[in-house]
Amino acid sequence: MNELAEVLFFESKLYLTNAFNFRSLAHEEMHKYNKKYFISLGTSMVKSIDPKGFTQWTEPGIRAQLLDKQTLNLVQDFVVEGDHKSVHILNAVSPAFTCAFPFSQYVTDQYVFASQ
Repeated sequence: MNELAEVLFFESKLYLTNAFNFRSLAHEEMHKYNKKYFISLGTSMVKSIDPKGFTQWTEPGIRAQLLDKQTLNLVQDFVVEGDHKSVHILNAVSPAFTCAFPFSQYVTDQYVFASQ
């Protein structure tokens, strides 16, 4: 219940302060639950689209993104935290990137081998 209260508090704060244009983004995301509207967004990205082809419909999802609670801004990059026992990659919105060799080398150099 405490976590729910905290989430509701910050979402309300973001909505009221309109940090990073949150209010418009929230309204836009709500419109995407309308199938006709969502399909119309797709028509702007392709030459042609047949709306009848959308025979199955599920509600769109929203991916999580890290919020800096001090500045009320979205964090735009990975946050890597760790110690000698564990490493955590926060805000990893791209599984492909977290598997990239340069990124994995960085993580192992900074957090795994550094703790030995």
